[in-house]
Amino acid sequence: MKAPLASATPLLAALLWIGALLVDPGPLAPASVLLVGVGVLLTTTVAVVGMVLAGGRWARRSALAMMLFTLAIAAVRPLDVLWVVSLIATVIAGAALFSPAVTGSIRKLPAAAGPPERAVLLPLLLLGMPALIGLAAWDDPVSATMVVGLGAPLAALWYSRVLPGGLLAVRVVWPALAIGLALLQSLPAGVVSLLGGCVVAGLAWHPSVKVAFHPPRETGTSYPIPPELTPKEILDAAGLDERGRPLQ
Repeated sequence: MKAPLASATPLLAALLWIGALLVDPGPLAPASVLLVGVGVLLTTTVAVVGMVLAGGRWARRSALAMMLFTLAIAAVRPLDVLWVVSLIATVIAGAALFSPAVTGSIRKLPAAAGPPERAVLLPLLLLGMPALIGLAAWDDPVSATMVVGLGAPLAALWYSRVLPGGLLAVRVVWPALAIGLALLQSLPAGVVSLLGGCVVAGLAWHPSVKVAFHPPRETGTSYPIPPELTPKEILDAAGLDERGRPLQ
């Protein structure tokens, strides 16, 4: 199996589980299915793109995490043909992530010019929050749960795209929503919301996260190069002789 095809198997498994939930959500409320579907689809898509285009270690780990999460979906959804097909797809995807086709395309060391680890983990955690909080609020997600769950990917997008206010969104706005609205949610979802807000705030306030959002800039300095050391083709293009004087 070729690397891109093997790397795409988690996305197929995720789509099958989302389809299975749409056909028969079991005990999950429709709003929970929406949150779980958004979280699983966004995180798995980003992971697959990261493996195929960048060979990122974080991408493979994210895909593995999503395949483990689909096992939680399997634990709550009723058993039928779609359940069996989706579980087989998860097993195949898990095996593919450990196959040489995938592991051989993944970098062994972090990229020298890549962003800090916390700056990568932060948006990934926010992308997965809808799935976590949706499964926790399986029976009856309230409006507060929907705001917290659907607001997390928006905060991740704001930060990762370096849009104005993106750093404030992950440091203050979304953690404040998650922590402040935790009391208005059911007990399992409220706990996930509270812990998620605290973890995201802890990651976001690390200095490396700010550096990734606002890289330090230094004023460059230019130095004149003697004409004698300048390549001849550059002098010719500029219309200068070997002493730096305009050609007659």
